[in-house]
Amino acid sequence: MHKQTPIFARTKQITFAIALLCLASFSSAQTIKIATLAPEGSGWMNDMRAGAAEIKQRTDGRVKFKFYGGGVQGNDNQVLRKMRIGQLHGGAFTSNAVSVFEKNAQLYAVPLLFTSPEEARYVRARMDHDQRAALEDAGYVNFGFAGGGFAFIMSKRPISKPSDTKGLKIWVPDNDPMAFGAVQAMGVSPVKLPLTDVLTGLQTELIDTIMSPPAAAIVLQWNTAITYITEQPLAYIFAILIIEKKAFERLQPDDQSIVRDVMERVYLKFDQRGDAENAAAHLALLNDGIQPVSLDAKQLDVWKAAVRDSNHKLAAEGTIDLPLLIKAECYVTAYRSNIQEPDC
Repeated sequence: MHKQTPIFARTKQITFAIALLCLASFSSAQTIKIATLAPEGSGWMNDMRAGAAEIKQRTDGRVKFKFYGGGVQGNDNQVLRKMRIGQLHGGAFTSNAVSVFEKNAQLYAVPLLFTSPEEARYVRARMDHDQRAALEDAGYVNFGFAGGGFAFIMSKRPISKPSDTKGLKIWVPDNDPMAFGAVQAMGVSPVKLPLTDVLTGLQTELIDTIMSPPAAAIVLQWNTAITYITEQPLAYIFAILIIEKKAFERLQPDDQSIVRDVMERVYLKFDQRGDAENAAAHLALLNDGIQPVSLDAKQLDVWKAAVRDSNHKLAAEGTIDLPLLIKAECYVTAYRSNIQEPDC
């Protein structure tokens, strides 16, 4: 019988060891650590935890999720830094923060792009697939967009026309250049703050005006520090769960499919009820004494034109791809013209 040389035997041992390590990387239990601003006990947290429990059961414990709710891991920038060094594997982010992962992911939240949930649904039906694929190509697994309705101006004094904004201290998220540009287009100097600092900013009068969906304002208790809501939809807000692809791909292929199946179902549920929940929250604000204010109709077109010019200027500068923005605007125009299959 042929006698193996020491080098050949050693090579087989190394190869066998590598094979075992590769097998272990797919077979050992994986815990995916996710940060979110959603408070513990909220419907979002309850549904995500229920999804995680189903994933754990269906993967025989190979895949577990650990959620850090209520912003305990810090603001969006802090969560992003922790993802980059491996302390976290992902997070649930709102639309104002997603451009750090892929610049065009903020498309649906472009100010005054949409004026109704129906317009947003029409455009999303035609663009969601490509938007999700772009995030995947950038290295981030996602499970769909969860629409959360529209953000409105909420303030401590009534705002019914552009001139009413003079002297206001309007908050914009620190990762949202499109919102920053839109506020500047109103002739106001915005105040950048992370979401985690907004309530304190309102209480200390660092800011006196916010742009927020009613549901978020209630969940984050911002409604306790405002008096008026201007009844003009400003920006369509959504949320998305992002997991770094390099962490996700450490799961067995079958387990990856299970995670996608469950979390896509969870986010579809969020998406289906988001508009209704935001509308109910809007009504709750009014019932709680927040005063509604209507925009001066003569001034609205001026405001819209200024914001649209800002959107296109920022897109031309590379904040978002201008052809993509124009495509979305084309679909909006098609919806308003009742065209079901537009050539955009």
